[in-house]
Amino acid sequence: MKIVFASSEIVPFASTGGLGDVAAAFPEELTRQGVEVIRMMPLYEDIDREAFGLQKCDVELHLSLGPAWYYGTVWKNTLNGVTTYFIHSKEFFERQGIYGHEGHGYADNFERFLFFQKAVVKLIDEWNLQPDVVHCNDWQTALLPMLLHYGIDEPFRNGKEKTLFTIHNLAHQGWTPAEKFYMTQLPDTCYTMQTLEFYGEINPLKGGLVGATAINAVSPNYAKEIQTLQFGCRLDGVLRERNHVLHGILNGIDHSQWNPETDPNLPAHYSAANLSGKTECKRTLQEASGFKPDPKVPLLGIIARLVPQKGIDLLVESIESIIETGAQLVILGTGDRCYEDACREWATRWPDQVCSQIEFSNENAHQIEAGVDLFLMPSEFEPCGQNQLYSMRYGTIPLVHDVGGLADSVIDYSEKGGTGFKFHDYTAAAFLESLNRALKVYRNAARWKLLIKRAMKQDFSVVHMAKDYIALYEKITE
Repeated sequence: MKIVFASSEIVPFASTGGLGDVAAAFPEELTRQGVEVIRMMPLYEDIDREAFGLQKCDVELHLSLGPAWYYGTVWKNTLNGVTTYFIHSKEFFERQGIYGHEGHGYADNFERFLFFQKAVVKLIDEWNLQPDVVHCNDWQTALLPMLLHYGIDEPFRNGKEKTLFTIHNLAHQGWTPAEKFYMTQLPDTCYTMQTLEFYGEINPLKGGLVGATAINAVSPNYAKEIQTLQFGCRLDGVLRERNHVLHGILNGIDHSQWNPETDPNLPAHYSAANLSGKTECKRTLQEASGFKPDPKVPLLGIIARLVPQKGIDLLVESIESIIETGAQLVILGTGDRCYEDACREWATRWPDQVCSQIEFSNENAHQIEAGVDLFLMPSEFEPCGQNQLYSMRYGTIPLVHDVGGLADSVIDYSEKGGTGFKFHDYTAAAFLESLNRALKVYRNAARWKLLIKRAMKQDFSVVHMAKDYIALYEKITE
């Protein structure tokens, strides 16, 4: 089986979050399980061609967006058994960032990713790749099903490839003014209420939902949630109409990259059988955060984009109550300026209890996952989430809002086989009630140790995720 996997971001080349992690680990595991995978992504300015050993391919791209023509080149890299092709355009990708710069999205993102998608179709034809499935991810690749069917510059293509469209986050849809439709060079029938038209504008993500052979969300619970008014982001009706081809597959994590027994980022290694190294990781993190090292003080952690989706509003509302518990808190992330400023203010106000790292560091993320006792994920909504999976792998107990993939992957302590703590109502009161429950268990060392061991035995490996996707590929290509 041959898969073309198109994504706007892939670790380690360029990433802003979970999509990049999945686009790295998942295709690599597919390859190990015997699937031929060809990845394609844009070549952004921030990608170091020399450091990653990118090689320029002997092919030139001349692609039209309506009457205007644009030139592009293709570069290649093979990493961990997977070949990735990078689409470059001086006009569209020779600028800082992936989707924008300094907190502002680029006004021509529709054109940028339309160029990328047309390049994917062009290369599939130019190289006669004949994939069984073209796997599309989020709105930046959501027009591929229509472009593969109709063609990229008006001649009807009638592509035979099957397409799978994965929703990593339904909230990001890529809306753009209707006046840009001509750039797609798709037939007028593609701009109707049944296709790309959405409240008088173009909605690329909707195009993926109606055009793909099959759709899947990144957790079973999220697949159900997005068919409701509360979580459907105004597309719940479209998703209910297509629910016969809508699936939910929980994301997995790469156990070779996230392993407390071998992780090179940690000051000490440990396992469920011997947790002494975790104690050392906590002590080191407390010292690095400017806290008094004390194994008895609960150490809390947050690694997140500092945006409303991640429940930062609840944190703002709850911070004084958290401080009153005597716990220490380490925050890692960037996002909205108001939340960044709030985190800095907390660290200044309570330097003995709050450490705010307004940045993203992979090394620090690993050290926080290993060093803290309790990981906070109060997300308003969460398609899958991966930090709760990393946390359990590292014997760190997740406290989560009972939504999306968090609901699928964490079992509340009150239930049999509990692995963490949940709260249902999206309120500061419910969040704090769950935190106090967790801290009560934490103060019972024997119970907490059993909870750690139970969490560490959970298996959310990407191996299982890949098997589920292979089964879905086979189903849609029957």
